[in-house]
Amino acid sequence: MPLPDFQRNYFQLFDLPVDFALDQVQLGARYRQLQKEMHPDRYAGASAYEQRLAVQYSSRINEAYATLRKPLTRALYLLDIAGMTAQDISAVPLDGGFLIAQMELREKLENMEDLVDPETALDHLVAEIGADVAALQDQFSRAYAASEMAAAASACVKMQYLDKLLQEAEHLESRLIDN
Repeated sequence: MPLPDFQRNYFQLFDLPVDFALDQVQLGARYRQLQKEMHPDRYAGASAYEQRLAVQYSSRINEAYATLRKPLTRALYLLDIAGMTAQDISAVPLDGGFLIAQMELREKLENMEDLVDPETALDHLVAEIGADVAALQDQFSRAYAASEMAAAASACVKMQYLDKLLQEAEHLESRLIDN
């Protein structure tokens, strides 16, 4: 078994450019290829050391794939590669307009069950949030490509807010379906 290089970042591991925009088909194909090559079952007859390496490397491949396939975790990882810590990112100030918009979206979500047709209203709200997320992903991509890390971090933090709101919308949708 060739020794895996645990020092390579996730993009290098998958032979992909270090960029926010990723070809998801290429990422998936490379993931399957790496898993096939490094799956621990292939090393069942190998030494204990090689078996342990295969498990560790397979775990790293899974972690890398989970990180790169989702835009928010990919953005956070890119900021990490650029040297920004989680503390640096969370310390990025947000403009008041964004925070007010978040409060309004949250209020809409909280009052959703009181509406005559909450399912349709929730669909519209999720679409609105989705459009905001897409715009922030574009902002992040442009800022990161221009090495404007503060702007990229700001877009990323905003994506985190909206991601949490989307998760809450999914929970509400589940409750509405169950009722």
